[in-house]
Amino acid sequence: MNSQEPLIDSHGRRIDYLRVSLTDLCNFRCVYCMPAEGIPFLSPSKYLTRSEIVRFVRLIGQLGVTRVRLTGGEPLLRRDILDIIHALKEIETVRDLSITTNASRLGPLVEPLKEAGLDRINISLDSMEPERFKAVTLSDTFHQVLEAVFLALQAGFPVKLNMVVLKGLTRQEIVQFVRLARDYPLEVRFLEFMPLCGTGWRPDLVLPIQDVRSIVFENFELEELLRNGNVAQSFAVRGGKGSVGFIASLTESFCDSCSRIRLTADGKIRPCLFSEKEVSIKELLRNNAPDEEIIRTIRHAAAIKPKGNWFNEKPFRSDEDYDSIFASNPMIRTLGG
Repeated sequence: MNSQEPLIDSHGRRIDYLRVSLTDLCNFRCVYCMPAEGIPFLSPSKYLTRSEIVRFVRLIGQLGVTRVRLTGGEPLLRRDILDIIHALKEIETVRDLSITTNASRLGPLVEPLKEAGLDRINISLDSMEPERFKAVTLSDTFHQVLEAVFLALQAGFPVKLNMVVLKGLTRQEIVQFVRLARDYPLEVRFLEFMPLCGTGWRPDLVLPIQDVRSIVFENFELEELLRNGNVAQSFAVRGGKGSVGFIASLTESFCDSCSRIRLTADGKIRPCLFSEKEVSIKELLRNNAPDEEIIRTIRHAAAIKPKGNWFNEKPFRSDEDYDSIFASNPMIRTLGG
């Protein structure tokens, strides 16, 4: 098979977006992600090296994957983060390189990241109230994170703020977030809490995105933007500088248009985070296997991508019992953000 043919899964979806986890380490202990005492982390020797990551991205780029997002854990804990970004931006197929970070260490790195070639930054910000931020993240870094948001904007980065919605979120705080999007050129995105945020899954904490969207529409005038395959349903804030997005993984599944594939820090390809299916690629990379063999493995991983998650056919309902389903799925206990 010609390696230049696009990467298409068995359901006809074209894969053009790669998420790369650089580490499973994180300096936050978000209540929806992991217990306060933490979880066992991988030995650094199990992480893919910079050269292995770069080779994988170069090869998958030959199959039409042009967007790459660096994630974790917390990717800025990776000591060679700047070298990784610089090397990835030298790959001609990488047209969009972004990062998702909790931003606690972002401030001093904003300019170096810009110089290395990073295109965009997504920042996890789960509250606009310092005390609630601390209660959710178990971190006392609210002011450093907020400062990093503005430093990133000043440096010219397109910025998205990701906010995981949990029951207990107040109307006032939702309005505070949207005011940020009104006053600054950034996108605030409200994300439904889902079981694969980490190990802190509790169905009773799910706040349907429709509830949040209703509050936003009651307080602001919005104009819908073209979706263009994005997972978020986004709206410009009329009279403002930014936009608001809504991501509903459980109640409004977007599996039919999913274009993503994931590479874990220890070298496994996961075509869907809601599935136990995965394909290890680390040994092929570590043993310098031929390009053709690695490309065949990538195509196999795409081919086993499921049609949808559990909620694609039956959207989440808060009055149903999902605990037994999730408890029997080991992926929920092992996956990070």
